[in-house]
Amino acid sequence: MKKHVFIYSLSQPQESDATFGSDQHSLTMPQFLSSSNLYKKVSKNLVEPFNVMTTFFFRRSVEKAFQLDESPSDLNLNPNKPLGANPPFITSAVDDVMYIVNQVLQRSLATSQRAVVSSVVPTIGRVLGSDFVGMIQRKMRDESYPKPVIQGGLPPEDKVIAFLVLINNLDIATDYIKRIVETQVGTQKKVAGDESSNSNAPLNDLFPFGHDATFVENALKAMEHSFSSKTGELLNDSVSVAFHRVLEPRIRPILAEAFRDIDYAPSNSEDANIVQNDEESPEGDDADLVKARFDRGWGALTRPIKRILTPANFDRLLVTATAYLSNALEKRIRSYYGRVNELGAVRLERDVAGIINAAVAGGKYGLRDSFARCTQMTLIMNMEEDEWEEAAREEVAKEAGIVWVLDTEDRRRARAIVKDRAG
Repeated sequence: MKKHVFIYSLSQPQESDATFGSDQHSLTMPQFLSSSNLYKKVSKNLVEPFNVMTTFFFRRSVEKAFQLDESPSDLNLNPNKPLGANPPFITSAVDDVMYIVNQVLQRSLATSQRAVVSSVVPTIGRVLGSDFVGMIQRKMRDESYPKPVIQGGLPPEDKVIAFLVLINNLDIATDYIKRIVETQVGTQKKVAGDESSNSNAPLNDLFPFGHDATFVENALKAMEHSFSSKTGELLNDSVSVAFHRVLEPRIRPILAEAFRDIDYAPSNSEDANIVQNDEESPEGDDADLVKARFDRGWGALTRPIKRILTPANFDRLLVTATAYLSNALEKRIRSYYGRVNELGAVRLERDVAGIINAAVAGGKYGLRDSFARCTQMTLIMNMEEDEWEEAAREEVAKEAGIVWVLDTEDRRRARAIVKDRAG
């Protein structure tokens, strides 16, 4: 099957040129071959058994990979203890299954049979979507779900780690499939004679007849898209579970501790930098006390998780966490209504900016957009009267390049948070 013969249809060359335009390398299968007994025997005795055996082999390999599945050893959530494995932290089933995917695809493409590809490639996609993704989903639900042992408590460390590793499985598997497909499809775009990057033949050489090469490329991309869609849905759900079960219960206490005993209505400028609890602070300068407290609590919460998750998964988790944090921070700012004077508003703006910087440190710059409402609230609180009057007019704000995420009523409420001020 691997050895095939290219048959040129030379009976009517003028019709061939008209049919394929400027493409002189497109071939057609002669009718007498496609309807011959030999073709039928090849299809029945070679192609069909190959498809059946390949399906059985791949499904059984996925099953066996999970039976022999092993998790990375010596992982922990203590940032002071080293990790006993190297990232990315995934279970052995991912590498095993993706190796089999690559081998099965290569062998199927090497047959140069469109009938093989049309059967094997969709089957691989279905098995990956049902067996592979389904097994990870069941493990998440039945074996590693981060549920607290005691009501109101935190999940056990081993459950959290196992759940995070399974989230990594989905991310790394998606990346593997993308790279495998790009390798197979990308071979047709190589420069002729360049064998340094890939040893596979281009798809146009393996499938020279008609539009077979395009069909094979579309089949591979459809498989990748289907798999990515399934893993993407489960990734979003699992990241949401990780946030609600692991991060969310700790965010509000961290925020409350950061603002503990901070007075935003000092009597003079010197009092604005005095901590009201009279305790000696190990965090450093009192002016940065809120930021230091938050940074300490936020780091203790996120850094252990960051070193377990893949960068892409941590970004997903951080997007969810910052969105929740911004809402909590906005409510905290509103809670100071009537308890902030002009000097306190300056410090509140600095503290909010410090919290935002600490929360998005190490993440994408776009995370700051989640805090746009908080930033604009503190900006409005510290505007001079003439600035506020101009900014309140929509046409003036547009000319100044200000894009308000707060509506008119929200801006008025933010302005009213500072007491003893007209307007």
